[in-house]
Amino acid sequence: MQAALEILGYGPVTHGRCIIFNILELEMVGEGLKAKYSADRIGRKPFGRQEFDQLVGNYRAVTDGPFCHFGPELMAAYPEAKVILVERDIGSWFESYKNTVCTIPFRHSLQDRVVNFLNPDIGRQRKASDAMFQAVFDASSQEEMVAHCRDVYRQHYLEIRKAARPGQLLEYKLGSGWEPLCRFLGKPVPDIPFPRKNDNATFQGKITSYRSLFAMRALEKLAMGLAGAVAVVVTMRYMMMLLK
Repeated sequence: MQAALEILGYGPVTHGRCIIFNILELEMVGEGLKAKYSADRIGRKPFGRQEFDQLVGNYRAVTDGPFCHFGPELMAAYPEAKVILVERDIGSWFESYKNTVCTIPFRHSLQDRVVNFLNPDIGRQRKASDAMFQAVFDASSQEEMVAHCRDVYRQHYLEIRKAARPGQLLEYKLGSGWEPLCRFLGKPVPDIPFPRKNDNATFQGKITSYRSLFAMRALEKLAMGLAGAVAVVVTMRYMMMLLK
């Protein structure tokens, strides 16, 4: 949907990938999700227009997690906004989500611990990311996240439908192409195919790339602090073995 909206002239469009390396934004989003979902949310300030302007004010449209979990709050902050709720079969969504997004948080392998130790910034990024998933899914492991994600999916759709004003919401069925989207937004139908960029294979490739990048950043930071070239080579070979 991000690519489709950009083709229709609504760019820039934010997506979860836009904040993955921004630790301060990740931590801020985590605080907002805790204020909405956590058992200890009493006393936490819910997000409103001021916070959303800070996070997404430079974008014309918002898609994907983690911002989708603020659906009703974003709708209250920007009442003039149009809302697109992408519908898909919950069974196929679950299989896809389980094998992609649910593999991202709560990783405690030797490789992950080594990377976090070598580069505390990456450890901080992962901690902030885990905090977001923990708040939304009431989970502290990948297994708990998988067990809870279908209930979170259903609740999300209920929240959006309840919060939407008449005429504000398009319930877009995945695979419907350009016509319903363009009719809702008042845009001409483009003469190019509707984009499809986030299939499982593509997503898994992105995850692998991110993890490799994290490992390489940790290696670079370690190498800067090592005086001996031999030590650098040995360490890099060890880390490459861990990545296999």
